[in-house]
Amino acid sequence: MLTLGAGEVRTQIRTQVDLVVVPVTVKDSMGKLVTGLTKEDFTIREDKKLQSITNFSIDPQPLSAAIVVDDGMNGNQLRRLFPRFSPSAFTTLGAGFTSNDLMVAFRYDSHIYRLSAFTSDPGAIEKSFKSVQDIAVTRPDETADMLGEKGPRALRSVINILGSTMPSERPTYGALNDALNETVTALQDGQADRRKIVILISDGKIAGPNMHGFQQTVDALLKEQIQVYGVAARYATFGSFGALTSYAAATGGDVYPGTSTDSIEKSFLRITEQARNQYVLGYVSTNHAERPTFRNIEVTTQSRNYTVIHRRGYTQQPQ
Repeated sequence: MLTLGAGEVRTQIRTQVDLVVVPVTVKDSMGKLVTGLTKEDFTIREDKKLQSITNFSIDPQPLSAAIVVDDGMNGNQLRRLFPRFSPSAFTTLGAGFTSNDLMVAFRYDSHIYRLSAFTSDPGAIEKSFKSVQDIAVTRPDETADMLGEKGPRALRSVINILGSTMPSERPTYGALNDALNETVTALQDGQADRRKIVILISDGKIAGPNMHGFQQTVDALLKEQIQVYGVAARYATFGSFGALTSYAAATGGDVYPGTSTDSIEKSFLRITEQARNQYVLGYVSTNHAERPTFRNIEVTTQSRNYTVIHRRGYTQQPQ
């Protein structure tokens, strides 16, 4: 037993141990999800320094999803969501959610509009996008891409680049950064036990003034561990879907095609499957920060044929 002498003061030293949690998606060379991996199949580094994986989980998690439509897109892009003689694409989106999930709806052009409260009712979400359908009816078309979804990617990329030198055909502004910041505000409260995602249907253009910059928005998304999944209304330019690719890469999300009603519906189902069924790795960082410091994360597997998707890093706070 320790006895304190006269004038001595007992002090208590506290240390802060933060578990870094990293949801991870693994795909094979065909783009299919890889299941059945174990903790031993993964290696994780922080700022190139090897870390010890202390926590590992493959249990599916309920989702908390913000569904965001860029209603500043042109008419033919918007109308893919609402085919004339079939249910809207949001019917298919709802099929990917369960009664344990929560959803909230937004639309944006130069302003951001919250269309619903959080709900587990897919029908309520579908109804909330009626305002987007009304916009789609009157919005003019853009010149269609005659190459279609199966055209040569390189040629489509060249056409996209040539098109970017012409006056913009986009009808309205696109406050994409600001819209994502609104989803952060919505998802940060009361969603701690859920995997938080944004499903963003957009052409990937940030058009006109935005109050928030890209990096500021990424920092906010990473702080709340929100993954961005894009449904791209335009074809890729040399593999990039613009801002959709940038946000997905930073947050551990992904981008899927949305250049037809069929591809949108397939993308919706793939997104919910991917987001729900991730490997979750946890480690206690061996790095120590004297000031808030961004730490880069790299996760690899034993197979070089796999693609590993995860958020690019986090900001470590001083202990």
